[in-house]
Amino acid sequence: MAQLANETNRRWAKRAVVAGVLGLGVAVSAEQLVGQQPAAPKAPPALPALDHARPVAYLYDTLPVTQAEFGRWLMDRGGADKLETFVNIRIIEVEAARRNISVTKTEMEAALAKDLEGIATNHNDFVKILLPKYGKSLYEWMEDVIRPRLLLTKMCRDNVKVSDDHLKVQFERLHGEKRVVQMIIFPKSDDPNAVAKIRGKIVTDATEFDSVARTQPNPLLAASAGRIKPISRHLQGEDKRVEEMAFKLKVGDVSEILKSEQGYIILKLNEIQPPNDKVTFETEKAKLYAAAFDEQLEQEIPKQFQKLKEAAKPNTMYVGPTDWKTVPASPTGSITVPGSGGVPGGGAIQQTGGGKK
Repeated sequence: MAQLANETNRRWAKRAVVAGVLGLGVAVSAEQLVGQQPAAPKAPPALPALDHARPVAYLYDTLPVTQAEFGRWLMDRGGADKLETFVNIRIIEVEAARRNISVTKTEMEAALAKDLEGIATNHNDFVKILLPKYGKSLYEWMEDVIRPRLLLTKMCRDNVKVSDDHLKVQFERLHGEKRVVQMIIFPKSDDPNAVAKIRGKIVTDATEFDSVARTQPNPLLAASAGRIKPISRHLQGEDKRVEEMAFKLKVGDVSEILKSEQGYIILKLNEIQPPNDKVTFETEKAKLYAAAFDEQLEQEIPKQFQKLKEAAKPNTMYVGPTDWKTVPASPTGSITVPGSGGVPGGGAIQQTGGGKK
Protein backbone atom coordinates (compact mmCIF):
# COMPACT_ATOMS: atom_id res chain seq x y z
CA MET A 1 0.00 0.00 0.00
CA ALA A 2 2.84 2.38 0.41
CA GLN A 3 2.89 2.09 -3.35
CA LEU A 4 -0.49 3.76 -3.49
CA ALA A 5 0.60 6.96 -1.92
CA ASN A 6 0.64 7.99 -5.56
CA GLU A 7 2.71 5.97 -7.72
CA THR A 8 4.42 8.57 -6.02
CA ASN A 9 4.32 6.07 -3.22
CA ARG A 10 4.78 3.06 -5.44
CA ARG A 11 8.03 4.55 -6.59
CA TRP A 12 8.73 5.80 -3.11
CA ALA A 13 8.34 2.37 -1.61
CA LYS A 14 10.77 1.17 -4.20
CA ARG A 15 13.25 3.92 -3.44
CA ALA A 16 12.85 3.41 0.12
CA VAL A 17 13.97 0.22 -0.85
CA VAL A 18 15.44 -0.20 1.07
CA ALA A 19 12.53 0.50 2.91
CA GLY A 20 11.26 -2.30 1.09
CA VAL A 21 13.90 -4.72 1.89
CA LEU A 22 14.89 -2.82 2.15
CA GLY A 23 12.30 -2.54 4.65
CA LEU A 24 14.25 -5.37 5.01
CA GLY A 25 11.88 -6.21 6.82
CA VAL A 26 10.13 -3.28 5.67
CA ALA A 27 8.21 -4.21 2.93
CA VAL A 28 9.16 -5.94 -0.04
CA SER A 29 9.30 -8.73 -1.38
CA ALA A 30 12.83 -13.50 -8.48
CA GLU A 31 14.47 -15.95 -9.04
CA GLN A 32 17.20 -17.78 -7.15
CA LEU A 33 20.64 -16.41 -7.90
CA VAL A 34 22.31 -18.18 -10.77
CA GLY A 35 25.04 -20.51 -9.56
CA GLN A 36 26.37 -20.97 -6.07
CA GLN A 37 27.30 -18.28 -3.62
CA PRO A 38 31.01 -17.46 -3.82
CA ALA A 39 33.18 -18.56 -0.94
CA ALA A 40 33.28 -16.26 2.06
CA PRO A 41 35.91 -13.55 1.68
CA LYS A 42 39.11 -14.01 3.64
CA ALA A 43 38.96 -10.40 4.78
CA PRO A 44 35.84 -8.22 4.38
CA PRO A 45 36.45 -4.78 2.88
CA ALA A 46 37.56 -2.42 5.60
CA LEU A 47 35.84 0.78 6.59
CA PRO A 48 37.79 4.00 6.15
CA ALA A 49 40.53 4.00 8.76
CA LEU A 50 39.70 5.80 11.99
CA ASP A 51 42.26 7.17 14.39
CA HIS A 52 40.41 6.66 17.66
CA ALA A 53 42.84 8.92 19.49
CA ARG A 54 42.44 11.70 16.97
CA PRO A 55 40.85 14.80 18.52
CA VAL A 56 37.47 16.03 17.40
CA ALA A 57 37.70 18.98 19.80
CA TYR A 58 39.96 20.51 22.44
CA LEU A 59 39.22 21.77 25.93
CA TYR A 60 41.43 24.32 27.63
CA ASP A 61 43.51 24.50 24.45
CA THR A 62 45.32 21.21 25.09
CA LEU A 63 42.87 18.59 26.49
CA PRO A 64 41.61 16.50 23.53
CA VAL A 65 38.12 15.08 23.05
CA THR A 66 38.84 11.99 20.94
CA GLN A 67 36.99 10.18 18.19
CA ALA A 68 36.65 7.17 20.47
CA GLU A 69 35.02 9.24 23.22
CA PHE A 70 32.69 10.95 20.82
CA GLY A 71 31.83 7.67 19.08
CA ARG A 72 30.91 5.96 22.34
CA TRP A 73 28.83 8.98 23.37
CA LEU A 74 26.88 8.73 20.10
CA MET A 75 26.49 4.95 20.37
CA ASP A 76 24.96 5.24 23.82
CA ARG A 77 22.48 7.83 22.54
CA GLY A 78 20.86 5.90 19.75
CA GLY A 79 23.59 3.69 18.33
CA ALA A 80 21.79 0.47 19.21
CA ASP A 81 18.78 1.63 17.19
CA LYS A 82 20.97 2.11 14.10
CA LEU A 83 23.18 -0.94 14.48
CA GLU A 84 20.96 -3.20 12.38
CA THR A 85 20.83 -0.60 9.62
CA PHE A 86 24.62 -0.39 9.67
CA VAL A 87 25.06 -4.18 9.67
CA ASN A 88 22.70 -4.56 6.71
CA ILE A 89 24.57 -1.94 4.75
CA ARG A 90 27.86 -3.68 5.52
CA ILE A 91 26.43 -6.98 4.25
CA ILE A 92 25.67 -5.31 0.93
CA GLU A 93 29.06 -3.55 0.79
CA VAL A 94 30.98 -6.76 1.51
CA GLU A 95 29.22 -8.64 -1.28
CA ALA A 96 29.57 -5.70 -3.67
CA ALA A 97 33.33 -5.58 -3.04
CA ARG A 98 33.54 -9.34 -3.54
CA ARG A 99 31.93 -8.90 -6.97
CA ASN A 100 33.93 -5.75 -7.75
CA ILE A 101 30.73 -3.68 -7.87
CA SER A 102 30.68 -0.02 -6.91
CA VAL A 103 28.61 3.11 -7.43
CA THR A 104 29.80 6.65 -7.99
CA LYS A 105 28.58 9.89 -6.52
CA THR A 106 27.35 10.86 -9.98
CA GLU A 107 25.24 7.69 -10.21
CA MET A 108 23.78 8.35 -6.76
CA GLU A 109 22.84 11.93 -7.62
CA ALA A 110 21.27 10.80 -10.90
CA ALA A 111 19.25 8.16 -9.05
CA LEU A 112 17.96 10.72 -6.57
CA ALA A 113 17.00 13.09 -9.39
CA LYS A 114 15.06 10.29 -11.09
CA ASP A 115 13.33 9.44 -7.82
CA LEU A 116 12.25 13.04 -7.34
CA GLU A 117 10.82 13.14 -10.86
CA GLY A 118 8.75 10.09 -9.98
CA ILE A 119 7.21 11.75 -6.93
CA ALA A 120 6.86 15.21 -8.52
CA THR A 121 9.03 16.85 -5.87
CA ASN A 122 11.97 19.20 -6.30
CA HIS A 123 15.26 18.82 -4.46
CA ASN A 124 14.69 21.68 -2.02
CA ASP A 125 11.23 20.47 -0.95
CA PHE A 126 12.56 16.94 -0.59
CA VAL A 127 15.35 18.08 1.73
CA LYS A 128 13.43 20.69 3.71
CA ILE A 129 9.97 19.10 3.92
CA LEU A 130 9.95 15.37 3.21
CA LEU A 131 13.20 14.16 4.75
CA PRO A 132 12.54 15.77 8.17
CA LYS A 133 9.16 14.02 8.27
CA TYR A 134 10.99 10.72 7.90
CA GLY A 135 13.64 11.71 10.45
CA LYS A 136 16.47 11.61 7.93
CA SER A 137 19.18 13.91 6.63
CA LEU A 138 20.14 14.06 2.97
CA TYR A 139 23.42 12.30 3.84
CA GLU A 140 21.54 9.44 5.50
CA TRP A 141 19.21 9.09 2.53
CA MET A 142 22.05 9.01 0.02
CA GLU A 143 24.25 6.62 1.99
CA ASP A 144 21.61 4.39 3.65
CA VAL A 145 19.02 4.23 0.86
CA ILE A 146 20.40 5.29 -2.52
CA ARG A 147 23.83 3.66 -2.36
CA PRO A 148 22.66 0.22 -1.10
CA ARG A 149 19.82 0.20 -3.60
CA LEU A 150 22.16 0.88 -6.51
CA LEU A 151 24.62 -1.78 -5.35
CA LEU A 152 21.83 -4.35 -5.07
CA THR A 153 20.48 -3.29 -8.46
CA LYS A 154 23.81 -4.02 -10.12
CA MET A 155 23.92 -7.42 -8.40
CA CYS A 156 20.43 -8.34 -9.61
CA ARG A 157 20.27 -7.17 -13.19
CA ASP A 158 21.42 -10.44 -14.76
CA ASN A 159 18.73 -12.38 -12.89
CA VAL A 160 15.78 -10.48 -14.35
CA LYS A 161 13.69 -12.23 -16.98
CA VAL A 162 10.89 -10.45 -18.91
CA SER A 163 8.13 -12.44 -20.65
CA ASP A 164 5.48 -11.44 -23.22
CA ASP A 165 2.86 -11.60 -20.47
CA HIS A 166 4.83 -9.00 -18.53
CA LEU A 167 4.78 -6.75 -21.60
CA LYS A 168 1.01 -7.11 -22.03
CA VAL A 169 0.43 -6.18 -18.40
CA GLN A 170 2.60 -3.10 -18.85
CA PHE A 171 0.72 -2.06 -21.99
CA GLU A 172 -2.66 -2.18 -20.27
CA ARG A 173 -1.28 -0.50 -17.19
CA LEU A 174 0.29 2.33 -19.17
CA HIS A 175 -2.21 2.83 -21.99
CA GLY A 176 -5.48 1.29 -20.82
CA GLU A 177 -8.39 3.05 -19.09
CA LYS A 178 -7.45 4.91 -15.91
CA ARG A 179 -9.23 6.44 -12.93
CA VAL A 180 -8.15 9.84 -11.57
CA VAL A 181 -8.73 9.83 -7.83
CA GLN A 182 -7.92 11.50 -4.56
CA MET A 183 -6.90 9.21 -1.73
CA ILE A 184 -7.08 9.60 2.03
CA ILE A 185 -5.40 7.06 4.31
CA PHE A 186 -6.01 7.00 8.05
CA PRO A 187 -3.66 4.87 10.20
CA LYS A 188 -5.04 1.46 11.11
CA SER A 189 -4.61 2.43 14.76
CA ASP A 190 -7.34 5.07 14.36
CA ASP A 191 -10.81 4.51 15.76
CA PRO A 192 -12.93 3.14 12.87
CA ASN A 193 -15.99 4.97 14.24
CA ALA A 194 -14.10 8.26 14.06
CA VAL A 195 -13.04 7.49 10.49
CA ALA A 196 -16.65 6.70 9.58
CA LYS A 197 -17.76 10.01 11.07
CA ILE A 198 -15.20 11.88 8.97
CA ARG A 199 -16.36 10.06 5.85
CA GLY A 200 -19.91 11.14 6.61
CA LYS A 201 -18.78 14.78 6.52
CA ILE A 202 -16.78 14.56 3.30
CA VAL A 203 -18.96 12.24 1.21
CA THR A 204 -21.07 15.09 -0.20
CA ASP A 205 -18.82 18.09 0.47
CA ALA A 206 -15.94 18.49 -2.00
CA THR A 207 -14.41 21.38 -0.04
CA GLU A 208 -14.39 19.35 3.16
CA PHE A 209 -12.93 16.35 1.32
CA ASP A 210 -10.05 18.51 0.07
CA SER A 211 -9.48 19.89 3.56
CA VAL A 212 -9.23 16.43 5.10
CA ALA A 213 -7.04 15.22 2.23
CA ARG A 214 -4.58 18.07 2.85
CA THR A 215 -4.30 17.35 6.56
CA GLN A 216 -4.18 13.53 6.49
CA PRO A 217 -1.30 11.78 8.31
CA ASN A 218 0.52 10.52 5.20
CA PRO A 219 2.89 13.41 4.31
CA LEU A 220 3.17 12.57 0.61
CA LEU A 221 -0.58 12.34 0.16
CA ALA A 222 -1.20 15.43 2.26
CA ALA A 223 1.21 17.46 0.13
CA SER A 224 -0.89 16.77 -2.98
CA ALA A 225 -4.31 16.87 -1.26
CA GLY A 226 -4.53 13.13 -1.89
CA ARG A 227 -4.02 13.39 -5.64
CA ILE A 228 -2.13 10.39 -6.91
CA LYS A 229 -1.08 9.08 -10.27
CA PRO A 230 -4.19 7.79 -12.12
CA ILE A 231 -5.06 4.22 -11.14
CA SER A 232 -4.88 1.66 -13.93
CA ARG A 233 -5.58 -2.02 -14.22
CA HIS A 234 -2.90 -4.33 -12.84
CA LEU A 235 -2.15 -1.89 -10.05
CA GLN A 236 1.11 -2.60 -8.28
CA GLY A 237 -0.05 -2.72 -4.71
CA GLU A 238 -0.61 -4.99 -1.79
CA ASP A 239 -4.38 -4.70 -1.97
CA LYS A 240 -6.12 -5.20 -5.32
CA ARG A 241 -9.34 -4.02 -3.72
CA VAL A 242 -8.17 -0.43 -4.19
CA GLU A 243 -8.03 -0.95 -7.94
CA GLU A 244 -11.42 -2.67 -7.90
CA MET A 245 -12.94 0.11 -5.83
CA ALA A 246 -11.60 2.84 -8.13
CA PHE A 247 -13.10 1.15 -11.20
CA LYS A 248 -16.51 0.76 -9.54
CA LEU A 249 -16.94 4.43 -8.64
CA LYS A 250 -18.75 7.02 -10.73
CA VAL A 251 -17.27 10.47 -11.22
CA GLY A 252 -17.80 12.51 -8.06
CA ASP A 253 -18.42 9.47 -5.87
CA VAL A 254 -16.64 8.90 -2.56
CA SER A 255 -15.91 5.29 -1.79
CA GLU A 256 -16.77 3.25 1.23
CA ILE A 257 -14.01 2.82 3.79
CA LEU A 258 -11.56 0.12 2.81
CA LYS A 259 -9.59 -1.40 5.67
CA SER A 260 -6.14 -2.46 4.52
CA GLU A 261 -2.73 -3.29 5.92
CA GLN A 262 -1.81 0.37 5.54
CA GLY A 263 -4.91 1.70 7.27
CA TYR A 264 -8.37 2.98 6.40
CA ILE A 265 -8.58 4.14 2.78
CA ILE A 266 -11.15 6.46 1.20
CA LEU A 267 -11.15 7.31 -2.51
CA LYS A 268 -12.91 10.00 -4.50
CA LEU A 269 -13.21 9.57 -8.29
CA ASN A 270 -12.60 12.83 -10.13
CA GLU A 271 -12.24 11.67 -13.75
CA ILE A 272 -12.22 8.63 -16.05
CA GLN A 273 -9.42 8.61 -18.61
CA PRO A 274 -10.20 6.49 -21.72
CA PRO A 275 -7.62 4.12 -23.22
CA ASN A 276 -4.91 5.70 -25.36
CA ASP A 277 -5.76 4.63 -28.90
CA LYS A 278 -2.84 6.53 -30.44
CA VAL A 279 -0.31 3.84 -29.57
CA THR A 280 0.02 0.14 -30.36
CA PHE A 281 1.67 -2.73 -28.57
CA GLU A 282 4.38 -3.02 -31.24
CA THR A 283 5.30 0.66 -31.31
CA GLU A 284 5.59 0.72 -27.51
CA LYS A 285 7.39 -2.59 -27.09
CA ALA A 286 10.78 -1.10 -26.20
CA LYS A 287 9.25 1.11 -23.50
CA LEU A 288 7.16 -1.77 -22.23
CA TYR A 289 10.26 -3.91 -21.88
CA ALA A 290 12.03 -1.20 -19.89
CA ALA A 291 9.06 -0.82 -17.54
CA ALA A 292 8.67 -4.57 -17.12
CA PHE A 293 12.37 -4.99 -16.46
CA ASP A 294 12.25 -2.31 -13.78
CA GLU A 295 9.28 -4.01 -12.13
CA GLN A 296 10.94 -7.43 -12.12
CA LEU A 297 14.07 -5.84 -10.72
CA GLU A 298 12.06 -4.43 -7.81
CA GLN A 299 10.94 -7.92 -6.95
CA GLU A 300 14.43 -9.37 -7.27
CA ILE A 301 16.20 -6.88 -5.00
CA PRO A 302 14.70 -7.96 -1.65
CA LYS A 303 15.17 -11.62 -2.47
CA GLN A 304 18.76 -10.96 -3.38
CA PHE A 305 19.33 -9.19 -0.10
CA GLN A 306 17.67 -12.00 1.83
CA LYS A 307 20.14 -14.46 0.34
CA LEU A 308 23.04 -12.20 1.25
CA LYS A 309 21.78 -11.84 4.80
CA GLU A 310 21.36 -15.56 5.25
CA ALA A 311 24.90 -16.15 4.00
CA ALA A 312 26.34 -13.43 6.24
CA LYS A 313 24.62 -14.75 9.40
CA PRO A 314 24.65 -11.36 11.17
CA ASN A 315 25.08 -11.59 14.92
CA THR A 316 24.50 -8.21 16.56
CA MET A 317 25.58 -7.89 20.18
CA TYR A 318 25.64 -4.22 21.15
CA VAL A 319 22.32 -3.26 22.75
CA GLY A 320 23.20 0.10 24.25
CA PRO A 321 23.27 1.18 27.88
CA THR A 322 20.81 -0.52 30.22
CA ASP A 323 20.40 2.34 32.70
CA TRP A 324 17.41 4.63 32.44
CA LYS A 325 15.93 3.16 29.29
CA THR A 326 12.51 3.55 30.86
CA VAL A 327 11.07 5.26 33.88
CA PRO A 328 9.24 2.96 36.35
CA ALA A 329 5.50 2.78 35.86
CA SER A 330 3.63 5.81 37.15
CA PRO A 331 -0.09 6.65 37.32
CA THR A 332 0.14 7.59 33.64
CA GLY A 333 2.15 4.52 32.65
CA SER A 334 5.72 3.83 31.66
CA ILE A 335 7.62 6.61 29.95
CA THR A 336 10.22 5.66 27.35
CA VAL A 337 13.34 7.75 27.14
CA PRO A 338 13.51 9.65 23.84
CA GLY A 339 15.71 7.92 21.32
CA SER A 340 15.24 4.43 22.69
CA GLY A 341 12.75 3.40 20.04
CA GLY A 342 13.31 1.75 16.66
CA VAL A 343 14.94 3.03 13.54
CA PRO A 344 12.98 5.94 12.06
CA GLY A 345 10.76 4.98 9.14
CA GLY A 346 10.95 6.22 5.59
CA GLY A 347 13.54 4.18 3.84
CA ALA A 348 16.33 2.90 6.01
CA ILE A 349 17.37 -0.70 5.81
CA GLN A 350 16.16 -2.35 8.97
CA GLN A 351 15.97 -5.67 10.75
CA THR A 352 18.79 -8.11 10.38
CA GLY A 353 16.85 -10.48 12.59
CA GLY A 354 18.31 -13.02 14.95
CA GLY A 355 21.65 -12.50 16.57
CA LYS A 356 22.76 -12.91 20.14
CA LYS A 357 21.95 -10.15 22.54
